[in-house]
Amino acid sequence: MERASDIFRKIMLGILLLIMAAALALTVMRGMEAHSYLLALLSGAFWALGLYFLCRRAGDGLFAAWSVKKAAMLLSVFCAVINLIWVLTVRIEPFSDYETYWQCACALATGGEIQAPWYIAMYPHILGCSTFLSLFIRIFGEHVMVAALINVALTCLSGLLIFGICLRLSNMRTAAMAFLLWALCPSKLMLNPLVFSEPLYTCLILLLFYMVVIIEQRRVELCAGLLPALPAGLALGLLLRAVNIVRPISAILIIALVLWLLLLRGGDLSSGAQWKLWLVIAVALLSIYKVTGIFWDRHVENVLGMEPASFPVYNIYVGFNEETQGQWSADDMDLLFSYLGRPGTTASQAQQDMLPHLRERLSSGIDFGRLFANKLFAFMGNDELGGYTYRFTRPELFVKLCMVLCNIFYYGVMLLAMRGATVLRRGSSLSSCLLPALYMLGLTLAHMLVEVSSRYHYSIIPVLIILAAFALCGGGKTPRRSV
Repeated sequence: MERASDIFRKIMLGILLLIMAAALALTVMRGMEAHSYLLALLSGAFWALGLYFLCRRAGDGLFAAWSVKKAAMLLSVFCAVINLIWVLTVRIEPFSDYETYWQCACALATGGEIQAPWYIAMYPHILGCSTFLSLFIRIFGEHVMVAALINVALTCLSGLLIFGICLRLSNMRTAAMAFLLWALCPSKLMLNPLVFSEPLYTCLILLLFYMVVIIEQRRVELCAGLLPALPAGLALGLLLRAVNIVRPISAILIIALVLWLLLLRGGDLSSGAQWKLWLVIAVALLSIYKVTGIFWDRHVENVLGMEPASFPVYNIYVGFNEETQGQWSADDMDLLFSYLGRPGTTASQAQQDMLPHLRERLSSGIDFGRLFANKLFAFMGNDELGGYTYRFTRPELFVKLCMVLCNIFYYGVMLLAMRGATVLRRGSSLSSCLLPALYMLGLTLAHMLVEVSSRYHYSIIPVLIILAAFALCGGGKTPRRSV
C-alpha cells in the first residue's frame, strides 16, 4: 500500500509540475509580444535563484537565533506594518463587484434594503462575505477602511497559519521563510484595500489545512479512543461549510480530502485503526456540512426573499466562451438575466434555462486546446491584478510598475514552488503536506471548466509560497515544536 501511495504521490505532483511549467511556457509565448512578461519572468528567476543559493549557504544558521514564538511575533508585526502602510496610504473606493459586496454588507449592518437581491441570489457567496463584514460595520461604522483593516488582519492570520503548517511539516527555517514570503507578496498587499472575499476564504482554507496536519500528527493518540475524532470531523465540516458560504469551492476541497484519504496517506493506508479514525471524521464532516448547507440556504431565502441558485450552469457556459477566453462575458450575463427577468423565475430556474445554451456551445466546434491554454494563462499565467486594480484611480506609470512588481514576485515564487514540488516527491514525514498541492491542482483543473479570472488564483498563492519555502529551506522535519 505504501508503494502504491508513493506512486500516486509522484503522479499527482508530476501533473502539478507539468501545469506550472505549462503556465510559465505560456508566459514566455505571451512575452514575445508583451515584453514585460519576459522581463518579469527573468527578474523573478534572478531573485529566486539568488535567494535559493543564499539560503543554501546559510544552512541551519538561517533564523537560528529566533525561537518559534519570537519568529511568529516578529513576522506578524512585520506583516501587519507593511500591509497597514499600504492600505492607509493607497486607498480605493469600491467599484464593480467590490461595490456590490460593500453595499450588501452595509445593508445587512443597518437593516436597510439589499439592492438587486436577484443578483445576490444568483451568487449567494456575496451574502456570505457581506454577512461577515457586516458584523464589523455594526461596531465601527460604514467606512471602507473597515474592510481594508479586516483584510490586513486576515492576511496576518493567514501568515500565522502558513507558519504553523510549515513548522509542523518541516522546520522553523521553512516556517519563517514561508511567512516572510507571504508578508512580502505584493499582489496580496495591493488588493487588501478592496472589499472582496479572497482574504477570508483563503484564511479558512489554510485553517482547514492546519487542522488536518494536526490530526495526522496526533493520529496515534486519536486512534486510542475514537470519541475525540468526532469533534475533529465536525470542526472540519463547519470549516468547509464556511468556505462554501464565502466562495463555492468546498467541493474541490472535499474531493482533495477524499483522494488524499484513499491514495496518499503512505503506510497509514494499511492501518485498520487509521481507517476507522478517518471514517469517523469523514462521516461527521459530511453530516454537519450537509445539515449546515440546508440551514444556510434557508437563511439566504429569508434574507433575499428568493431561493439561492444551485448548480452553476451559467459559470460553465461562460467557461467555454472562446471569444472571452473563458472569462466574464457581457453577452452571456445579459442572456442569463433575460431568463431571470421573467415573472416568477427563480435563480435556480434561470440557471437551468441556460442548459440548452451550454449544450449548444459545447457542440459548436470549440478549439479546446487553445481555449484551455488561454484559460490556464488567465488563471496562473500572471499575478498583475494587484496593480491593474488601480487603473481607474492612479497614473498609468504607477499601475504598470505595480503590475510588473507583482509578476516579478509571482514568477520567482512559481519557479521555487516547482523545485519545492520535487522535494515533496521524495517524501515527507507527514502525508498531509500533499493536501495543499492537491487543492491547488484541483482548483486549477476546475477553472478549466468554469469561468476563470486571475483573481481566482488568490488562494493558491499560499500553496505556492509553502512549496517555495520547502525549496529554499528543505523539507526535512526537525524535532517537533508547537505553535
